[in-house]
Amino acid sequence: MDGQQFLDFVSRRSPVWKQRALPTTKKQAIDLMLQQPNLIKRPVLVLGSEVVFGFDKERYGKIGKGRKEVRSTK
Repeated sequence: MDGQQFLDFVSRRSPVWKQRALPTTKKQAIDLMLQQPNLIKRPVLVLGSEVVFGFDKERYGKIGKGRKEVRSTK
């Protein structure tokens, strides 16, 4: 992960984001997210090997196609 890839996972609206320098290595990016979890875009959707950070209706639809619908029994 380079600095540009980190931007895919970070919430740029976070006040912490405005106070930090952009990480330049994978280790720096991971360390920053561990220190400041509010920087991670939410929601985080994990379906099998697919992970989507932040709300993205189009990507949700693409990765959801062909999957069995799950409904609550409540």
